[in-house]
Amino acid sequence: MVSLSPALRGGVRSPRGLAALLYALVLLAQLAQAALVPLLPQIVEAHRLSTAVTAALIAAPGAATLAVALPAGVIADRLGARRVTLAAAALLTAGVLAQAAPPLGVLIAGRIAFGIGYGVVWTTAVAWIAQSAAGGDGAARRLAAFVTSAAVGMAAGPAFGAVVAARAGLGAPFVAVGIAAAILTLVLATTSSETSPQPAPDAARRGTLKAIARARSGLAAGALALALSGATNAVVQLLVPLQLHRAGASTESIGLAFSCAAALYIGVSAVIVRLGRRAVTPRTNALAALLLALALLPAGSIGTAAAVLATLMLTVAPRATVSTIAYPLATGDAARAGLGQGAAVGILNGAWAGAMVAAPFAAGALSGLAGMRVTWLATLAAGMLGALWLLARENRTPAPAAA
Repeated sequence: MVSLSPALRGGVRSPRGLAALLYALVLLAQLAQAALVPLLPQIVEAHRLSTAVTAALIAAPGAATLAVALPAGVIADRLGARRVTLAAAALLTAGVLAQAAPPLGVLIAGRIAFGIGYGVVWTTAVAWIAQSAAGGDGAARRLAAFVTSAAVGMAAGPAFGAVVAARAGLGAPFVAVGIAAAILTLVLATTSSETSPQPAPDAARRGTLKAIARARSGLAAGALALALSGATNAVVQLLVPLQLHRAGASTESIGLAFSCAAALYIGVSAVIVRLGRRAVTPRTNALAALLLALALLPAGSIGTAAAVLATLMLTVAPRATVSTIAYPLATGDAARAGLGQGAAVGILNGAWAGAMVAAPFAAGALSGLAGMRVTWLATLAAGMLGALWLLARENRTPAPAAA
């Protein structure tokens, strides 16, 4: 007979066991998100989609996340993160399975439902871990490891989607992930328990806006850097597959390129987790944002398939740095201001989602009018402006102690 680990016997009681299940949930969510990337050229050809509609497929989860991130965080602060996370996990599962259906309308509806569940899970699961984590370096590492876990799904997603779709059809990757997500949701529902006391609803309602106003550099810097990262990632996901496909690359080759980039992302994120509080600083955040913008130069200045691949790889390290430190940087600042962890994470995810919504549509429209190289350069210019603002703000404001 197989014996359960101490973390799972009689329900998830340790923060580590609970975190492991939540890491697995976000890994599956990211796997489903990334699996679509190498399938885009085939979906475009099958449905004869315009660039704008293709951008909508990428932006749908971001649009849903934008709508739900902050409300989900506030609700989780008042009602408890567990019940909100479980409901979102069920919706996420349904959305993933819907994406396996052939009709375009069902695919888009599935992307929206998936995006709602994805946005809530990313907000409430992070808040759940933040509430259960010990203070100091342990808290920073546990929050940062959430991003590393998502990166594993991001790494496996493109190759997984390409290989499974090539052998079993375009819908097969989503069926496989949906079944796995359903099983994990049932495990969470039957073994997990609330790990922190629920705050008083009236106090939370009165204090949220005042606490947001009190939160300073960490929350603002994390939100802006995540927005820049999300916008850049959306443009990369939209333009790189299309440019490589036009250059003659196969779906499997495109998936392999994205998986290699994501594997590097995991390595960089793991290093940041290992560094802990030493890496969680506003200066690191600002410098990573600057490097992220500069990484778009090859695609913008040369535009060849090799240059596009170079940009894909060069964006990895700064994106991994920004994403890994954003949550501990912002939640530490929010805690000092008296802001709930759910609301803080909701602000971060809302900033990321807003960029993920706007960037694909802007990039799709601009590439149709002026070409892809101009689109890369415009994204670079926007990123440079944001990074320079972060650097100027960091030089004016003393850095707070890391969480």
